[in-house]
Amino acid sequence: MKDLMSTLGYKFQNLALLRTALTHKSFSSEHNERLEFLGDALLNLYVTEYLYDRFDSLDEGKLTQFKATIVSRENLTKIAQSIGLSNFIRTGKGEGLEGNSIPGNAVEALIGAVFLDSNHSKTNRFLNKLLKENLLTLEESADLKDPKSKLQEHLQKRNLQLPLYSLKQKGSKEKKIDFKVFCEVKDLNISATGNGQSRKKAELSAAQKLLNKVEIS
Repeated sequence: MKDLMSTLGYKFQNLALLRTALTHKSFSSEHNERLEFLGDALLNLYVTEYLYDRFDSLDEGKLTQFKATIVSRENLTKIAQSIGLSNFIRTGKGEGLEGNSIPGNAVEALIGAVFLDSNHSKTNRFLNKLLKENLLTLEESADLKDPKSKLQEHLQKRNLQLPLYSLKQKGSKEKKIDFKVFCEVKDLNISATGNGQSRKKAELSAAQKLLNKVEIS
């Protein structure tokens, strides 16, 4: 257990919580399913808050996509493997750990156990360490950057003037009228018009059209 706590970077005050988090229902009636339930909620909240604060230009669909990737059972199983969790999980006879969700579920149970053993702040620090590689991957992924950011970076690399956005039509949800935004890059003598249900979405649409032009040229 000391080796595991060293790997986790967290020392349990109540070792009974740690043992329960690592106990499958096939081993004992005192198993980790309730801790798993708690940990799942804490994990989702942490990842949601992180993505919301870090990527303020991404829409709901993209944020949901990234969150789903991080909290997926497949990813949690990979995390379990990376910290050698299977060496500590207690299961009943005949219950294996390959090809099932037991290791990933144990990761969630661990999160719940850390929370009950400490507090919300320490749990977030634990999650930051646990998800470090996942979060770094998100930071480094170019796909996470929205079209406006990509277009700006592209132009800056070429020492060109930044794009200019102007609102041409104000939208209305009641009247089902889209916002219309005109975007131009004067140095390249190119422009595009984007439509969207909000000004922000219209700007992103226009930026994507310009991005397509500059990347082709």
